[in-house]
Amino acid sequence: MNLHDNKPTWKINPKEYMQDGWDSAPYGAHPYQRGSRHNKIGMWIMWTYYILIIGMVTRLIVVLNS
Repeated sequence: MNLHDNKPTWKINPKEYMQDGWDSAPYGAHPYQRGSRHNKIGMWIMWTYYILIIGMVTRLIVVLNS
């Protein structure tokens, strides 16, 4: 390991710590595709949830301080 940039200088073979087939998807599984409709819908749901939680916490703070 190089002490100047904290990056390891060696490579570890995945066969040493992963079981065979770890990088292959099961038959029929749809591979991830960036920008797909499924991904966009999931991101909309995720961000809606985040905004909803932020709004609820903000409202809680306002109500508790009044």
